[in-house]
Amino acid sequence: MRCLRQDEECRGEVSERASFAGTGTMIAECVLHMERSYETNERHREVYPDSPNPPPWFDPTAAGERWNDDD
Repeated sequence: MRCLRQDEECRGEVSERASFAGTGTMIAECVLHMERSYETNERHREVYPDSPNPPPWFDPTAAGERWNDDD
């Protein structure tokens, strides 16, 4: 099994994890890239929380977007 990134930074054993999107797709990453993926995912969850209520910074008039389908 090879790391998805396959670059010179790869470090450690390669293993699989489920995609963060919940699709069931398995992602093969080395230890270094897996740690980075988890850190990036955590930052994204802080900025874009899984909540029916939009965060204070969300402005629907900025791009005509909605936070959820009920809006």
